[in-house]
Amino acid sequence: MIWLLLACVGASDSVDSAGGAPQAWAAVELAVVEVGQTVNFDGSGSEGKSFAWFPGDGSELTGQNVQHIYTEPGQYSAVLTVTGVDSSRSSSAVKVEVHLPLLETPPQRSGLIWLEDNTAWVLTPEASVLAEIDLERDQKTEISVCKNPRSVARFNDSTAVACPQVLWVDGVEVALPEGSQARAVLGSAQGWVVSLAGVDSVQRWDGAAWTVLLNVVDPGPLAHAGESWAVARFRSAPEYGEIWVFGADSPHLIQLQDDTRPDSDTTTGGVPNLFEQLLFSPDGGWLFAPGVQANHKRGLYKSGEAMNQETTIVAVVTMAEVAGAEHAGAEDFERRRQFDDRGRAIAAVTSTTGNMLYVLHPGTQTVSVVDVWSGNQAGSILQVGAGPRDLWLEGNTLYVYAWLDRSLVAFDLGDPTYPLESGRWSTLNEEPLSEQVLAGKKLFWNSSDPRITRDGYLACAHCHPDGGDDGQTWDFTDRGEGLRNTTSLLGRAGTGMGPLHWSGNFDEVQDFENDLRLHFGGTGLLSEADWGATLDTLGSPKAGLSTDLDALAAYVTSLDESLPGVGPGSYDGELVFEEQNCSSCHPAPLYTDSAAGVRHDIGSIGAASGERLGEVLDGLDTPTLLGAWDSPPYLHYGSAEDLEDAVRAHDGVVISDTDMENLLAFLRGLGGS
Repeated sequence: MIWLLLACVGASDSVDSAGGAPQAWAAVELAVVEVGQTVNFDGSGSEGKSFAWFPGDGSELTGQNVQHIYTEPGQYSAVLTVTGVDSSRSSSAVKVEVHLPLLETPPQRSGLIWLEDNTAWVLTPEASVLAEIDLERDQKTEISVCKNPRSVARFNDSTAVACPQVLWVDGVEVALPEGSQARAVLGSAQGWVVSLAGVDSVQRWDGAAWTVLLNVVDPGPLAHAGESWAVARFRSAPEYGEIWVFGADSPHLIQLQDDTRPDSDTTTGGVPNLFEQLLFSPDGGWLFAPGVQANHKRGLYKSGEAMNQETTIVAVVTMAEVAGAEHAGAEDFERRRQFDDRGRAIAAVTSTTGNMLYVLHPGTQTVSVVDVWSGNQAGSILQVGAGPRDLWLEGNTLYVYAWLDRSLVAFDLGDPTYPLESGRWSTLNEEPLSEQVLAGKKLFWNSSDPRITRDGYLACAHCHPDGGDDGQTWDFTDRGEGLRNTTSLLGRAGTGMGPLHWSGNFDEVQDFENDLRLHFGGTGLLSEADWGATLDTLGSPKAGLSTDLDALAAYVTSLDESLPGVGPGSYDGELVFEEQNCSSCHPAPLYTDSAAGVRHDIGSIGAASGERLGEVLDGLDTPTLLGAWDSPPYLHYGSAEDLEDAVRAHDGVVISDTDMENLLAFLRGLGGS
């Protein structure tokens, strides 16, 4: 029997108890209980005339020793108030944690790290390496896996890694379904479950064949609890985010609504987006999705209000009820949690009971600790490492994967108000990136550096995750531009394909200094003198004036490989491509004429298109078609939902359905190696 005690003597404790001064001494048999379980409160160590218990849920009980049943989960402070014969009072309080019934097997979620039996498996995507670390002995074994690994999972002593082009299982590379690229993997008794971009589905590999479990657009992270599975759409539609729950019952969609409330000093409207992790609560009844809320409806053209560093994006965690009466199968919008000054949420874990949520913010390099049921922030862990990407919780130890420090860092949560670093393990023997590129990559992910942004909101990676795109169309009218669909940086090699942006208004990557200063609220990486001399983005070069700005440019320039194409392509489609004269603007091998410095109007320029450098927009830079299958929506203002819409939006294009089918197969096959 375990008793939790906390004494608190009243103001009249100088008076002898026989004279009537009360003494309160509260105890509870169990400090952590399940909803519906009887709690025994014991005040027998107290002295006084009358005893009143206030369990913290609005109820009141009388008596020295009482029993109580909590009907809702949460953290409660149960107060015993003792009144003496002189009418003075003394109070004592005990903490009680009430949780929902826990699943026998803890839920699982996809990610870059996995821990079990004091062993950690950690992926370094740039090195194509899986580190197996004995945490007790501090011994690491590096395992070469498939190229650009995205997710690792364990099941029954077997290890699987999801990579864009293969599923790696215990050293064997399993071919993916044709036209697909793997994003996440989890294990089950029936086989490995994988989310597959390209074919927009979740499928299971049972060791012999692939089986489609669910069709879903742009599938991202996976989660598993009991008989239920869930997958989140990585990049949201303009009006809502998506989580699909399947497995135990018929698949159903949970829509994460667009927050249309006005912006404030601490909150921002928008749609939840960029889901890289998804997790069930330990009872299996709730889903948490950490991400970013994209305020894409704000802007001078769209709403009459210009965006700034505080009103563009905000870190968010959505909470959806899988089962239950009030919000079954839907998001509980009132429980959606925004994190002021934290930029983006990329991963999360719950405490063992599910009452506390630990949320990782890669830009500010922090962890927020949140009381799930009250929504209140219970604390923070600061300076967890550069580019943190994932979390894992074992008992009172929180593990943070400080990806760009190439470290797994442990924090002791024994004192939740003051977590201390308790261990650190290297995750990589040999760094695959140059010193300059790694330094630039850290800056790309950083929103805590005041030179880059003010208030911790914006980092390059918050709209270009891993160099890709967020699938949103932003209103840059206040920048002298217009509506601009986020483009992927992958394969462009900085300015290797030509000038940057839809209007070609930057001729070097270092011109992003203008964005840092003018739109991110940062103080910039250049000196004031150099900034003043190079303000014109097509004027005097900024290259060579700042070590850090050059490092940032070096990283963006290192993104010289596009996503691989999906599917075998189509020779007939290539013929259509030539017959329609597509190659005049999209010539091989880069499938863009951007380097020639020319711009085109395919008939899409309108009032929303804005200007170029404060002047009339005379045309748009030609986007590359390499890896274009993965970057919807299309066109500069995101008006084309898919590649077919983008093709048909070109003036003068008349194409049969058969030719279109072949052309799309050709376009989807274009990409890197």
